[in-house]
Amino acid sequence: MTRIKRNFRMLTLLAAGSLLAACSEQHRTECFDEQDSAATSLVGAWHAPTFAEPDNSKTLSGTPAQNLKTIFEATGPSIITSIGRMGNIDDPYYITDDQYYEISEFTTNLVKGKTSQTEQYREIFRWIVSNVKYGQSDPDPYSVFTKKKCVCQGYANLLSVMCHTQGIPTVVVNGYGWGMGHAWAYTCTDGKWEVSDPTNSGSFPMSNVGDYSHLDPSEADVDLFADDCATYRYFNFQINVHEVKSTSSTLVVPYSVGGFVITSFNPYTLPESITDIYLGENITTLGETYNMTLTTSNLGKNVRAIHIDEDNESLASHKGIVYRKNGNDEQLYYIPGGMESIELKPMEVVEKNTIYNHANVKQIYFPEGTKRFESSAIENCPKLERVYIPEGADFNKSEVLYNCPGNVEIIYGAPSSVKHVTM
Repeated sequence: MTRIKRNFRMLTLLAAGSLLAACSEQHRTECFDEQDSAATSLVGAWHAPTFAEPDNSKTLSGTPAQNLKTIFEATGPSIITSIGRMGNIDDPYYITDDQYYEISEFTTNLVKGKTSQTEQYREIFRWIVSNVKYGQSDPDPYSVFTKKKCVCQGYANLLSVMCHTQGIPTVVVNGYGWGMGHAWAYTCTDGKWEVSDPTNSGSFPMSNVGDYSHLDPSEADVDLFADDCATYRYFNFQINVHEVKSTSSTLVVPYSVGGFVITSFNPYTLPESITDIYLGENITTLGETYNMTLTTSNLGKNVRAIHIDEDNESLASHKGIVYRKNGNDEQLYYIPGGMESIELKPMEVVEKNTIYNHANVKQIYFPEGTKRFESSAIENCPKLERVYIPEGADFNKSEVLYNCPGNVEIIYGAPSSVKHVTM
């Protein structure tokens, strides 16, 4: 069980008002249910952040191929119980029962007389390489099976399905081959893992990493580990929280799972009940813009605050907002979508779409040190009521506020000594 550590901090007052009473101490474990979690999200509240403590788990530190090899050696092939995303009707690679049955009948006849999984795999691999041609086409496995034409994703998808029909554990992986986006598979036959790249007619024992060093897997389409809190996958080269199962209001992300340090929190699902998230010093990323799921309009629309352990070397939090550390600088990373009050750190220039599409925010506070606001710096905030900005800041309401209520109050100066300006 991951240990828990606690730090006490005080959030400063955003607007005039008295401090809330201190939260009472409770026994907490990962994914605990704290009924008084609202107190941790209100400005002016004492709160007791609870973070998972470091343990003796392994941090992935090799090449991508070495890291995935280490993971699969630790988990074994028993984790592969399905064909992955292709079994989800919402996925573009979906395969129907009838299509699966047709491929199964063909594959069974193809491998007839082959008595071992290794022999069956070799025959399936040989058939795909010999019969499927490279070219732009749908990547779903049935289309590849019937049209015999596809790009790398289709090769991997069809291999996965054909192997699955014979009970051969296979998982599709995505990443980079020779520096370009690529898809291939890992297959386990007779207890031994094989790295299978039918697109390029390559099949290598997983143990011989040097033979396939040109392949850098970034994600694997299989749940590696699971506990009461979540399921975990290899995603963006890291152990990532994939599907959050806890339905409490407060989520404390564990430090490790299955002997490996969890370094990414970029979930595929997040229950709407979760309002406060606590990330320890182990979490280094919430994802990049192109694949970040914790957004204001998606999974994070009800999250009111994310708290980061002060020992975290990659991330920091300020009033529930997440920043990325870059040397001595901290760059704005994520503003939770459930926030009603936003208080940012000083920034000389508030760029376009700094606060964008926040459906719940009512007031925004820009502290001293904020000097200039670009056009559309605040956009699509339908409940916005007031904005606090420093005296002398370059601020043009009609340009800075885009698609926000027309009666937003602009207040120059700190909330404790404000003067109201009608604009």
